[in-house]
Amino acid sequence: MKIEDFNFNTGKRISIELGTQLQIKIDGIDFNSTSTLIGMEPDKYLIINAPATLLGYAKQKLLRGSKILVRYLYKGSAFGFKSELIEDVYTPLRLLFVEYPEIIEVHNLRSGERINCVLPIKIKINNDERNGVILDINKNGCRCVAKKAEDDKELSSVEIDEQVTLMCQFPQIAGEHAISGKVRNIRRDRKQMTLGIIFHNIQPEIEDIIGRYMLAIKEFPE
Repeated sequence: MKIEDFNFNTGKRISIELGTQLQIKIDGIDFNSTSTLIGMEPDKYLIINAPATLLGYAKQKLLRGSKILVRYLYKGSAFGFKSELIEDVYTPLRLLFVEYPEIIEVHNLRSGERINCVLPIKIKINNDERNGVILDINKNGCRCVAKKAEDDKELSSVEIDEQVTLMCQFPQIAGEHAISGKVRNIRRDRKQMTLGIIFHNIQPEIEDIIGRYMLAIKEFPE
């Protein structure tokens, strides 16, 4: 099959825009890949870039009929659907043609639902900084935990509405990112302190990173 055999039709579409970043998982390949939607024929197929990670050894496992799980973000919601590989084309462009989805699962990430996670962070409160972990997160806030010693006065003095900065490094995203927030609730015991934090003055690019992270760990049926 040649690339000219396909009509790059962008007529009636599912809830997605051309250029949307996709996360794809292909049966038989142990890792997720990132791709981009570049075209479609409604009710027939979607056209996506073949990720560089699928070259070499992984390319040998790409077969017609291979099962594919696709995830993406669109207007504050996470979408996921199952598909199959129809054809892969590598000349003149590296493209994958996958079946147009019949059923799409949608999760509203703008709701109050939080996604469970284990994301190592640095927590900065006043002049104190220590390691911690985010236990759940959405675009509005998170719940995190920091261990403490019995004589830890800095953590023991944290109060509601205290300003806090979380230094996060998200998987597969370069660099450390600062997220500002306020403490909304506190739970202490002898070993640790758990903080409920609401984000504020969050930058759009950080909000997008959080959304992509939530998408990556959101449970969709395999």
